[in-house]
Amino acid sequence: MGMGPGIFGAAAAQYQANMAAQDAQTASRAAMEAGRQSEALSLDVEKLFMITEALWNILKEKHGYTDDDLNVMVQDIDLRDGQLDGKVAKKPNPPCQKCGRVLMARHPVCIYCGTVSVRGPFER
Repeated sequence: MGMGPGIFGAAAAQYQANMAAQDAQTASRAAMEAGRQSEALSLDVEKLFMITEALWNILKEKHGYTDDDLNVMVQDIDLRDGQLDGKVAKKPNPPCQKCGRVLMARHPVCIYCGTVSVRGPFER
């Protein structure tokens, strides 16, 4: 008399339950980490808002600019790509200053000739 499929079926079911529990724990940890990252980004954005407002207040107080001046400049920047959409126009990656090949996005060194590229403070 051999063992029936019931023993193996129970082991397979237990294995599947264990795997599902591990997957659930992994998903839970990933969700918690995403929540922490989201909260950190929110705090960074709030800090940037405060810094921006402080800088704008300095410009208004020290140099006489108005809110209308700021609104016009923001709209001009927004319209650089021809669309009033609340987004900064994407620029193509610049060429290397030495070899002329297109630089990789966010990469400070040309992958072809090794020249360190100097980018503007608002380039992405």
